[in-house]
Amino acid sequence: MCSRRIVLKGCGVTQGGCQAEIAQVKVSCLKHCRDSLGHEFGMETLMKILVIEDERDVRLNILEILSSSNFDTVHASNGREGIKLARETQPDLIICDIKMPDIDGYEVLSELRQDTETATIPFIFLTAKADKTDIRRGMNLGADDYLTKPFRRIELLETIAARHKKQQALLSLQDSVRELAEQAHQKDELVCSITHDLRAPLTTIKVALQLLEMTPNNHEQYINVAKAACEQGDELIQNLLYLYQLESGETRILMEAIDLHAHLMHLTNLFQVRTQNRHQTLSLDIPEELPLITSDGTCLQRVLSELLNNACKYTPDYGEISLQFQECPHLNRVIFSVRNSVAIPLDELPKLFDKFYRLPNSTQQHGSGLGLPLVKHLVEQLNGQITVTSQGGWTTFAVELPYRMQSVESVA
Repeated sequence: MCSRRIVLKGCGVTQGGCQAEIAQVKVSCLKHCRDSLGHEFGMETLMKILVIEDERDVRLNILEILSSSNFDTVHASNGREGIKLARETQPDLIICDIKMPDIDGYEVLSELRQDTETATIPFIFLTAKADKTDIRRGMNLGADDYLTKPFRRIELLETIAARHKKQQALLSLQDSVRELAEQAHQKDELVCSITHDLRAPLTTIKVALQLLEMTPNNHEQYINVAKAACEQGDELIQNLLYLYQLESGETRILMEAIDLHAHLMHLTNLFQVRTQNRHQTLSLDIPEELPLITSDGTCLQRVLSELLNNACKYTPDYGEISLQFQECPHLNRVIFSVRNSVAIPLDELPKLFDKFYRLPNSTQQHGSGLGLPLVKHLVEQLNGQITVTSQGGWTTFAVELPYRMQSVESVA
């Protein structure tokens, strides 16, 4: 029997016996640690750990444990080098000895905590003795944990896993706080936008009434102005209410078989008078035979009405508007397209579905800024998608829907 004794300095791994037995124990230990850590972390990418340790043997032993457990490692032999590497490499975690020449671990931690780039990196102290005073000092400086030398492999890995888990929870909490702050900001903007947009039609009505008093011979003209302003305010309120219901999941989807030919003909007839008043051309490009689809007829009509309404508003006099239909049997989908003879800059297209967004420098009529966001939500409720393109002087909104929706009570 071989009597040689192997000691892994600083890690507390001591094993007597021959080389074969030692190797077997090391392999078993590594496998256990790796499996345990993998289960704890659920990691698919390497976690980067900075080791700051002045004792060469201890540093190498720690690096061996970390490398064999699938960690990416960087290391420093003194505090100044460790601070420099922390700033350059931005590790996910730092393991640092306390007692070091030049500057000790406390100074390293203090300096890193004052730097916004490194202030939140989890920090584990290595100490040769578990002195309560030392521990309290480190905790006051912002240390996350302590590890007393000598330690076992599993102790090191479990400490890292615990720090990682807490760090992930902290990051998740920070994301939630940012999301709440963004929602609060959006609500503030929403209130400002609603206030502004409701004030506009009310001001118009007020001015129209004043002019009505001053010029009694033009009653009809100013009454029509007031009515148009009322309709504008009513549209804003209705769209806002409906959009809120969609976003809060209060809208129910009621499926029915839809006769597309009758549906589309009725819809275009509703807009014929409006387009004729502005000398616009509205065309319907559909095949003679259309399939039956199963969807929510009210939602579908709201989608197409909003798109046609939008086209009428922004198409100039004597411009063209078309409603097209296309089947895609191989995809089990149908596509409705509303096109109008207006060009929209490419960089503006992604913003069209934002609440209260309106095209800048537009000389055409302005709506509530809620029509397209409402359309997008409705299309998603119908398990479809909507896209917008603009080229060759034409803008096209394409709505793609399934032939048959899945049976659902409501959609959140």
